[in-house]
Amino acid sequence: MYLLELPPELLIRILDIATSIHPVPAHVLVLNKFVYRTTCPILYKHLYFPSVSSMARFPSVIWGSETVGIPSAITVQLAGGEVGRNAFRDLWHLLSRARFLTDVIHSTRLELKDLRLCMHSTSDNDADDQTLRALECVNPQKFVWTGPDPVHHFSIAIVASSVNVLFARVRTWTRLQDLHLSNIAFPRNTEGLFPTLPTLRTLYLGQATLVPVVALACLLCDPQMTSLAIVRLVDCYVDSIWGPRLRRADLERAAIQARCGEISLIGDERGGRHYDMVLDRIRTLVRCEALTERITGGDRADGMGNLE
Repeated sequence: MYLLELPPELLIRILDIATSIHPVPAHVLVLNKFVYRTTCPILYKHLYFPSVSSMARFPSVIWGSETVGIPSAITVQLAGGEVGRNAFRDLWHLLSRARFLTDVIHSTRLELKDLRLCMHSTSDNDADDQTLRALECVNPQKFVWTGPDPVHHFSIAIVASSVNVLFARVRTWTRLQDLHLSNIAFPRNTEGLFPTLPTLRTLYLGQATLVPVVALACLLCDPQMTSLAIVRLVDCYVDSIWGPRLRRADLERAAIQARCGEISLIGDERGGRHYDMVLDRIRTLVRCEALTERITGGDRADGMGNLE
């Protein structure tokens, strides 16, 4: 049986796999006109960039055209050795050069279902863009940023100097429902760090150091965070990885010790009732977990999955 004799549903699946694994996906498009028309929407719907050079080579496009369409997901998955090679600058150039069919003069933010970054940030502006301008070109529903190292290797991909800038960009996203940040080192100064995100449903922080307990407790109890339903804190540390892990009791204690004026809650009431509501909300939302363990030393979870 020839390839083009296959049922359309099966052919589309084959072409989807072919474009995702081929070193030069555009080569798949030139088989014939039928494959070109069928594959173009697939190729541009889920953009995958495995290297800095692949972003640099991406052509200027008009989103929404018959050939290109509008992508629903972008994944940038770089090896650890690509840190400092202008990855964020190339991503910004890629997104800022794109135009929309309805407005070819001024670019508009891409409304994505999924934006995934597996890469390092840097504190050296000569090595890469510290302002993370690329993130101002998108408006995702789900955002994931992790590091390229294996899960068992505790490493930092989102450096402390990038965290304030990152949350400043996230603050402008009006559709964000799921936020997943891993391999992150929080800065010492966390005043006004966490943005209020009324649409956010799930928050995941993993392999995090210097987690700001009071600021996080304030975020969880923000009266505007009405959609928040799940908060997972996995291998999070109050200080360094040699210090104590973050436990749910730490957030409860921060909420109790804070003055009423610093932590407000939906249906805020002063006095004991207020604190009961705060504690109930934290216990309902938060799950602190231990996934990886040091060979020796540190705060040992000793097989406990959940940290109360």
